[in-house]
Amino acid sequence: MIPRLDGTFSGDTRIQVMAKLPLICLLLPRVMFAGDVTGKWSGSSVMKTPDGQAMHDSVWMSLKQTGAVVTGTAGPGSDRQMEIKEGKVDGARVQFSLAIEDSTATVRLTLEGEQLKGQAEVQTPDGKLVLDLDLKRVP
Repeated sequence: MIPRLDGTFSGDTRIQVMAKLPLICLLLPRVMFAGDVTGKWSGSSVMKTPDGQAMHDSVWMSLKQTGAVVTGTAGPGSDRQMEIKEGKVDGARVQFSLAIEDSTATVRLTLEGEQLKGQAEVQTPDGKLVLDLDLKRVP
């Protein structure tokens, strides 16, 4: 089938196309959103210090995706969580911010199967810190 400018497909009548419309509407959200990030995620963060040392820490997230919006909490452990602000999903990309005391973190992740990988940029009064993040979905 080849789409035409008049809304039909080669080999299809308008009635056949209209009959397929409900199926297209059901499948479209799955195409637009590569995967649902709802669930609990656990992993690690690595921050390079100005002197070149790597500081390792744990990361825990509890996410809820509704359409293109992400809500939930994130932090270094399940007992130390901060509320996610301005969370959004665009395809496989997830972005949100966190308020951490007198700083703001912008988190950008990419969903790769059952993993979320990306970075958090933390704006502090002393400058910007960048953390590499690697999380896996908790069953």
